[in-house]
Amino acid sequence: MSHAASYHREQTPTMAALLFVMVLETVAVDLLLRRFGLPDLPRLVILVLDAASPLAVLGVMVSCARRPHTVSPDGLRLSYGRLFGLDVPAELIASARIDRRYDEKKLVRLSDGELALAVSSQTNLVVELREPIEVPPPRRPWQAARPAEAVRRVRFFADDPAAALRAVAALAIRNL
Repeated sequence: MSHAASYHREQTPTMAALLFVMVLETVAVDLLLRRFGLPDLPRLVILVLDAASPLAVLGVMVSCARRPHTVSPDGLRLSYGRLFGLDVPAELIASARIDRRYDEKKLVRLSDGELALAVSSQTNLVVELREPIEVPPPRRPWQAARPAEAVRRVRFFADDPAAALRAVAALAIRNL
């Protein structure tokens, strides 16, 4: 049996407000471009480019809502929409606990043998691993690929940490 652990509720209001402001900004830019008499072709090119940002934000919102973390008999699947995914095999899960942090600086942070997958600068669950797992560091398309890092601890955020903890802890107990 699988358990889906959503993580989008914390960030949805902020992202919806950002989306609203971006749409208003696109309308305002169109009005300004019309007011200054810019011809239709360059104005449309600018508006198409400007509309890409709200579409990207909407895409992140939808992908985060549709791709929750999942706990199954095979292990733990951590996600952040289509931007990040990691499979942790069930046999590697040693323990899990709730540990709230509100100071994460990055969406994905790899340091000192720990992976943190934050939502709104927060993590609330910690999974300790029996042995290290290789995690490829996130990169931008223009950056050179870096070698994977070994982690023994995974921190992440779930909307209902107690339910996610029960599901992950059941895996850890099963593998004793």
